[in-house]
Amino acid sequence: MPTVQGAVGPVVRRLRAVPFEAVFWTAALLAAASTAPQASGGINLCLIEQLGLPCPGDGLGTAIAHLARGHWTASWNAHPLAGPVVGVLAVHVVSLCRTAPAPSH
Repeated sequence: MPTVQGAVGPVVRRLRAVPFEAVFWTAALLAAASTAPQASGGINLCLIEQLGLPCPGDGLGTAIAHLARGHWTASWNAHPLAGPVVGVLAVHVVSLCRTAPAPSH
């Protein structure tokens, strides 16, 4: 009779084979998508802006949050490159997972 451990083992091995970078980018996209787009404040991670220069990524997190909610115009107005950024990162995550070594048994 199969045990729960026998069924869960392959799943755990497969999850451990996922590269850390793929987990990082997936978590970053999910975090950006789950924020409230109209929320004020938040943390500013842009080092360029900390130097007093305009940040090229300003509004990207807000745009991704709008994009996740289907607010296309608001996303475009916040940052026109949100769609391509999400697409490139999604393709990169899939590529990382496909090229990861197979889990050992």
